[in-house]
Amino acid sequence: MEKFLLKFLDLFSWAYKLIPVDYAQLRAIVEIKLITDNRRQHIAYRKNQKEPGNAFIMTLFFYSIFGVFVALALYTIPSFILSMIVFFSYLMVMVAMTMITDFSSILLDTSDNTVILPRPVDGRTLFVARVTHILLYVGQLTIGLCLVPAIAVFIKYDGVLLLGFLTASVLSVIMAVLITNGLYLLILQFASEEKLKNIINYFQIGMAVSIMGGYQLLPRIIERLDMDTFVFRISWWNFLMPPVWMAGAMETIYSGLTDAPHIALTVCAVLLPPAGAFLVNRYLTPLFHQKLGTLGSGEGRTEKNITNESPVINSISDWITFSPIERGSFDLIFRMLGRDRKIRLKIYPTFGYIVVFGLIFTMRGKDDLATTWSELPGTSYHLMLLYLAFMVLQVALYEIPYSDDFKASWIYFSAPVEKPGELLSGMLKAIFIRLFLPGYLVIGIVILFIWGIHVVDDILFGLFNNVLMLILLALINKKHLPFSMAPSVRNQAGNLMRSILSVVIIGVLGGIHYLLTQQPFLLFFAIPIQLVAIYFLSKVYSRTAWSRITL
Repeated sequence: MEKFLLKFLDLFSWAYKLIPVDYAQLRAIVEIKLITDNRRQHIAYRKNQKEPGNAFIMTLFFYSIFGVFVALALYTIPSFILSMIVFFSYLMVMVAMTMITDFSSILLDTSDNTVILPRPVDGRTLFVARVTHILLYVGQLTIGLCLVPAIAVFIKYDGVLLLGFLTASVLSVIMAVLITNGLYLLILQFASEEKLKNIINYFQIGMAVSIMGGYQLLPRIIERLDMDTFVFRISWWNFLMPPVWMAGAMETIYSGLTDAPHIALTVCAVLLPPAGAFLVNRYLTPLFHQKLGTLGSGEGRTEKNITNESPVINSISDWITFSPIERGSFDLIFRMLGRDRKIRLKIYPTFGYIVVFGLIFTMRGKDDLATTWSELPGTSYHLMLLYLAFMVLQVALYEIPYSDDFKASWIYFSAPVEKPGELLSGMLKAIFIRLFLPGYLVIGIVILFIWGIHVVDDILFGLFNNVLMLILLALINKKHLPFSMAPSVRNQAGNLMRSILSVVIIGVLGGIHYLLTQQPFLLFFAIPIQLVAIYFLSKVYSRTAWSRITL
């Protein structure tokens, strides 16, 4: 792919010589950057142990497949302007979020200054090479996002509208890049390098949830709208939304509307992206690169007094752990779950998935949202919501053993640890306290608000049932020490049977919960039995010997 792009770039070599820059040097820099793009891990491959050599091409293919669903919306939504708003919103969000999540490491890379500038390479050549790389990246991304929707527009409408559609798509991408640039500059203005990395990490988590949530919820929301009678009315606040500019301009071309709102939207669509590009290039880009130059130099950093011990963590640890080894494991995992960005990226999207699946469960019928909401207290959907938080425990239990810094696990074997089960027990308690309890508390409050105080017994029984499921899942799974395995050694062998057992355990315990709800007060009598089972099973798990540990 990079060879084709470089040949395409060669067609404009004359333009680069007019700037002037050394085109041979620029071409070599861009070639290295394009090769690196194909080897860089993209958001679509975060969970894979190995990614293909043409990872960026596969990411474009993934976006093209996702564009099929947007193309269906373009083709099936009767309201022309609404279908265009859906597409241009999709395009701008995907470009902006992908630039932030997958391309942030390139935009904020300061290694070029260190590696290239000491050599006989002009600073202008390096800057133009970086801009060229960004333009090639965004161009490929736009093709992947727009290819299938453009075919849908050509089939449903005509070639003239397709030309306007492609022009509006380019303007939308320019606007998305400008918004991204402005966002980076705003963050760099007020945040340190570490905070910037954390913010980008949360954007990555948000994008993972948005893709899955949009795929699941958007069709259900559209299904509930009466599209045949839907009429979009332009309001003053629509002029604050770039996707509406583009949709309004497209409707002006398609329907020939020349009223003041449509003319104003068309003017915004045509003039504001180029004007914004000029202003950003003229005033903000130099400031952005000035701020970028301070990232790796340590400027703007302030030393903070960081205490090694947190009173809250210590009090929790003292209360729920019973040996120094278990306490040390608990403290380590508890802190790592909050500090390690890679762990957050693997586990935290599950919280968003819980919200998405919770909405899916409550949107099963064909009624409108108001009717569905009013009928919820008479249903038993709260039982399913109580077990959604277990998704976080499943993901965490699977991801915790793997780390890029797995070589540091030598400390487990050098320390006088007689029972590694105490390490595992501390890990399990940290996962439960840090990840599960906050989410379950929120779910419990929502359930109490909707279903009322009479479901308190369900909430308590569900809490202890989730603890039981966690311990049983840990007992049947292979036992790895936390952060002791390289990500590349993930082995799928034998996982099918364990997955089946996990489903059976969840199904059986959930089924028992449902059966006990048929008679009042049975849940309160069953809770002591749960506590006894939790106590003995946790003792068995904490006594795990070295011979049971998988290395």
